Amino acid sequence: MIKIQNSLRGFTLIETLIFITLTSIIIGSSLVIVYQIIESNNVVSNKILVEQEVDFLFQKIKWVLIGVVNINNPSIGLTSPTLSVNKVNSNQNPFIFNLELSGVWLKRGLDSSVILNSQNVTITNLSFEYLPANAGAFEAIKVNLTANGKNFTNIIYLRK
Repeated sequence: MIKIQNSLRGFTLIETLIFITLTSIIIGSSLVIVYQIIESNNVVSNKILVEQEVDFLFQKIKWVLIGVVNINNPSIGLTSPTLSVNKVNSNQNPFIFNLELSGVWLKRGLDSSVILNSQNVTITNLSFEYLPANAGAFEAIKVNLTANGKNFTNIIYLRK
């Protein structure tokens, strides 16, 4: 006579529930980590974009200030939301920087104004301060601006 052994191999209900719970925790944790990585990447990308835009604006202002003959606005020692200068041997005088519609605009002579920053960066504050020469330092223009809520300052020394 052949004896048949009853062996039930498989998972119990408790083992299955533990397995499902552990798998859910691992998948949920992985999704949270991936989401945080994507969000931090977006934050860093936006920060880099703002810094590049601000650097471009400072370089454009510096370019205009090379070979400046006369600073029309602001007056020496004062601060103004507009910078107006005349360059040597330029038929596009005056060069005027100002803030309009959340952007920095440049007007050259009789040409129409051109916006210098992209739509991705909002400029909410712009000021120019004409610093006088003192004890070994040249005259300078101090530029303050706020881009996407972050303040930036640059001092550009004048070479006449």
